[in-house]
Amino acid sequence: MKATSLLWLSATALAVCAQAQSPSSAPAAQVQYPLYNEPYRPQYHFSPPTHFMNDPNGLVYFNGWQLYYQYNPIELVAGHQAWGHAVSTDLLHWTNLPIAIPEKPTGQIFTGSAVVDSENTSGFFDGIPGGGLVAVYTLNEPTNEVQNVAYSLNGGITYTDYAGNPVLDRHDPNFRDPKVFWHAPTHRWIMTVALPNAHQVLFYASSDLKNWRGLSRFGPAGIEGLQWECPNLLQVPIEGTNQKKWVLVVGINPGAPQGGSMDEYFVGEFDGTTFRAGDTVGRLMDFGKDFYAAQTYNNTPTGEAVVVGWVGNWQYAQVVPTSPWRSVFSIPRVLSLRQKETQTGALLIQTPVSLEGLHDQTLYDGSTQISTSPLSIPLQGNASFEFETTVASTSIPHQQQQRLNIDILNGAGEKVTVGYDWSRSQVFVDRGQTYGFSNPFFTSDFSTWADNTDPKTKVNAIRLHVLVDRSMLEVFVDNGIQVCTSVFYMQHGPPTEMSWHAENGNVTVQDLRAYSLKSVWR
Repeated sequence: MKATSLLWLSATALAVCAQAQSPSSAPAAQVQYPLYNEPYRPQYHFSPPTHFMNDPNGLVYFNGWQLYYQYNPIELVAGHQAWGHAVSTDLLHWTNLPIAIPEKPTGQIFTGSAVVDSENTSGFFDGIPGGGLVAVYTLNEPTNEVQNVAYSLNGGITYTDYAGNPVLDRHDPNFRDPKVFWHAPTHRWIMTVALPNAHQVLFYASSDLKNWRGLSRFGPAGIEGLQWECPNLLQVPIEGTNQKKWVLVVGINPGAPQGGSMDEYFVGEFDGTTFRAGDTVGRLMDFGKDFYAAQTYNNTPTGEAVVVGWVGNWQYAQVVPTSPWRSVFSIPRVLSLRQKETQTGALLIQTPVSLEGLHDQTLYDGSTQISTSPLSIPLQGNASFEFETTVASTSIPHQQQQRLNIDILNGAGEKVTVGYDWSRSQVFVDRGQTYGFSNPFFTSDFSTWADNTDPKTKVNAIRLHVLVDRSMLEVFVDNGIQVCTSVFYMQHGPPTEMSWHAENGNVTVQDLRAYSLKSVWR
């Protein structure tokens, strides 16, 4: 999909950014931005210093966690796409680097991937022990989309285009988003790339990253929407076993049940040539409205599947009220599969990387019963926090509506609510009572089914892990079997407290642990 890039963090670069963002009536010298402390700016999620970002690109572990991304270095909307760049040692603290692949006179640099060519299959790294990074990306020309290859001789800081580009050209204006990985059993590189309008993913193979041969195709299947984008094929471990299954993730835009953009996935098998899904049911990666273009890391240190998604929706992402930056990435999540002996088959589990090293103040640590009196937890002046707990109550069919509401609110009463409804077996999120942004597509309510009722005791206990970072929310239900990602914008300042209250019965809150989180930018 569309790509983006990061600005070099220097006084000169920031001055250029300030000039680009300043109104024409105000001199650029009068515009000063407090870097990474602006209103709405998340403090432990990645966002670019300035301008517009969308899809994660080229995720690869090589001398650290390399993060490339779609970036417009001159505007707060998509356009002039390039690859921005940052690197991390822990997936939390990031160092911003110069633009890695700039826009070209012939076209924009759209989404793609990066691999470690450790065996120098490409021939780009003669005499360099351990090889180097090769990027495969879509060049978006005015009437055509082609796949190009570039290589880096300096650890991924800059890239040189292969003289034989393009390596794939179908003479098609919609043919994009290559994701490449090494397939050890067949000892060759595999590429997935989308045919958006045909709702298909094409599979190619190469021994040298330069010459590609078509293998097969998958789709249409699942939720087709208008276009398919950003395909991602990978192996994911099954919980409690030594087995793995193949998972194909596909971006749909527009056409999500919630409206706009979404990612769906298929679980199946890949033999090195063909992907076969266990069924053609499209399962959503997120029941919120702000998770898209998910991409997984190549070459992870222990083989784990780590995914990052763009926290945005194309229905409104270019007009949200953030400045001088726009868009953020999800917390990195480790993927696994939970095998279900039901019609749903294997389900994808998303586990956020640990934030324990960022814990600042303990906001709450204990268990309690909530009935008529709410539990209030002040945030101690820090709107970046997390909490984990299990909430439980007796589930009786057709009883009076019983709910737990966890209001995350500011001093003016604006709030985002996370909760559980026992009468409907629904986890829900409501961002409708925040007033910093209004848009007809910025819908307010999201929910998913969750029921862990013990057949003997009738107690239904739901595990919640919630991340809040000033203007974004991630809810992990039952250890990540369901996830909701949502942005929100409070008009009168960030959240200042949590208020927990029950309706129509007592709720047990077990082992509630809430912590404010330090900023990764200071």
